[in-house]
Amino acid sequence: MLTALVTAVSAVTRVSADADFQPSLQDTLDAISLHPGLYGAGGGARLASGITLGAAAWFLLRAPIIRLRLRSTLVPALFGLSGVFTAVSGLCAVILAVAAPETNPLIELAALFRWISGKIGFSLAGLALVIASRFRPKAGGLLRFIAPASGILGLAMQFIWIDSATPGHAIVGAAFFLWLLAAGSMLFRGRSELLFPRMVESDSQP
Repeated sequence: MLTALVTAVSAVTRVSADADFQPSLQDTLDAISLHPGLYGAGGGARLASGITLGAAAWFLLRAPIIRLRLRSTLVPALFGLSGVFTAVSGLCAVILAVAAPETNPLIELAALFRWISGKIGFSLAGLALVIASRFRPKAGGLLRFIAPASGILGLAMQFIWIDSATPGHAIVGAAFFLWLLAAGSMLFRGRSELLFPRMVESDSQP
């Protein structure tokens, strides 16, 4: 839930700064210099979202959906890696906010790392959804019906690498925010047994 919250803050502040889609690095830095507070807040929120996603992955490893053996640890591992790359992207954005509009080789490297690590982080989270969706029909409960949508969302998140698909990124990002919010809410309320009744029953068999 915290990941969903700070992700939303990051998206709103980043879009408001209107810096990431400029034609050149210098144009980006000039735009950042006009709204350094907004862009820095967006970077800080992205850094926080990476940290909280990594923490969520650790807690997910301890959840019944992993411990009852119908899930692979690959799913939380991918979420954890996604959190690392997302945090790196956020940190680089903060560096750009502090440095703008000046540029030098280190700033250019930070801009490159912000771009590529952000895409890798988003793509890894989508891959985790695709893999997780393969197990959910076996789990039963509510997630049996969520599985197809999660798989489609995970595949759509891979289009982050295609520049021509940029107009759709906002829609996919919003859908991922809703997924994070829903999943976090269910785990926070400790409703795993209700969501995965067949998993509980199968584990209780000799």
